[in-house]
Amino acid sequence: MNNERVRQPAVAGMFYPKESKALRAMVEGLLEQAPTVANEPLAMIVPHAGFIYSGLTAAHAYKGLVRAPATAPRRVFLLGPSHRVWLDGASVGDYDAYLTPLGRIPVDREGVECLARRPDVSRDEEPHRLEHSLETQLPFLQVTLVNFRIVPIVYGEISGGHLADLLEACVKPGDLIVISTDLSHYHPYDEARRLDGISNQAILARDPRSIAGCEACGRIGVGAMLETARRRRWRPVLADLRNSGDTAGDRNRVVGYASYLFHADVGTADHAPASPPVGGGSAPGGVAPAVLSGEAPGLPELVRAHLTASLEGRSGLSAERLIEESPELARQGACFVTLTRRGALRGCIGSLVAHRPLAEDLLENGLSAALRDPRFAPLTAAELAGTEIEVSLLTPPEPFPYRDAADLLARLKPGVHGVILSKQGRRATFLPQVWEQLPDPVAFLGQLCRKAGLDGDSWREGARIQVYTVEKRLEKGRKG
Repeated sequence: MNNERVRQPAVAGMFYPKESKALRAMVEGLLEQAPTVANEPLAMIVPHAGFIYSGLTAAHAYKGLVRAPATAPRRVFLLGPSHRVWLDGASVGDYDAYLTPLGRIPVDREGVECLARRPDVSRDEEPHRLEHSLETQLPFLQVTLVNFRIVPIVYGEISGGHLADLLEACVKPGDLIVISTDLSHYHPYDEARRLDGISNQAILARDPRSIAGCEACGRIGVGAMLETARRRRWRPVLADLRNSGDTAGDRNRVVGYASYLFHADVGTADHAPASPPVGGGSAPGGVAPAVLSGEAPGLPELVRAHLTASLEGRSGLSAERLIEESPELARQGACFVTLTRRGALRGCIGSLVAHRPLAEDLLENGLSAALRDPRFAPLTAAELAGTEIEVSLLTPPEPFPYRDAADLLARLKPGVHGVILSKQGRRATFLPQVWEQLPDPVAFLGQLCRKAGLDGDSWREGARIQVYTVEKRLEKGRKG
């Protein structure tokens, strides 16, 4: 195993004890304090702070796990947000194992390979190297499950719906899903309790739209978990809810923690996907008949109708019903939704590769652009009226081979080509519209490299380039 790639512990001695005996004693002591859990969970949401702060809350969830036999180790899909590295999409790393003071944990190569083949998933190791959101879960898994393999997923700029799709494609019966997140951050004690109560209600209601507006650092992963629970008919149960003011912190600036266990609803198969809800009809907040009758609305108008309902706390449009009314929306499509206010970007999220019906891609990306773009605060209902919506339909990306930097500059078409740049496990894209702000190809490519977390001159050698074009759809009455 001399060539084995092992992710070394980054927060041992800071978030938890560095010495193995002290670490095992601490984890076992926390588990002893937690109440007995009757049924082993199918999935969990757990916090990831230092063990003196959030360890007891985490133990309330891990107490439900049963040691897996050595002959049949359990596979754990472990998801956490990237705190230190900007990340476009998600990364599964390229490790053979993770290491903690309690020993080596093998990475499940099949699970990693399954995810790495999907859109927006890289093998970039940098988001994993110093990330604590996954590492803090491992000692609890080592003491409870004992025999297991992990599929480590660090995510950044990605929608919860897309993340749920990735899980749906690769999670098998018997696998465990662990979502790592803390709740509110650095509020006075009473305010934190109020905010965490809102998050708690959203999680128990399996409402990914509401959780998107909460402060949880891992809200994207939580949203993916809630969408997965809805599809598979899993029911969340609160195991523990407290904050650092209850454990070892100052009550003037606290961080919230909660743990949840997911079990199959009575009468349903543990891993049977649920049929998507039709929505609409006469139910409050459903699709208003006027939206889908008469002259067919454009794609930006559909996004606006969806956002109007969603931001007011009502059910948005139903992709299934849109497809019934406009069958062309059933084809697989990739789109970006761009929101601007007074000419300034307010949110932009999309898909580079078609992987679901265009109706689903449109509605999910519209909601993500409004609520989940990590560069901006969630859009409010009051802001929506003054927000312009643009939908870009993407052609499939095509390889763009070039001889050298000069050849690349000569052949790129400003204003026409959208560009995907990949290098060293990192990837980023600029839509063709970005040429309007960066008409010089050198500046365009330099900024694209920086967006990918690379040096601004990285495009000059060894970068993989793909190009695509877009068809812009603007709201009626707008010029462009």
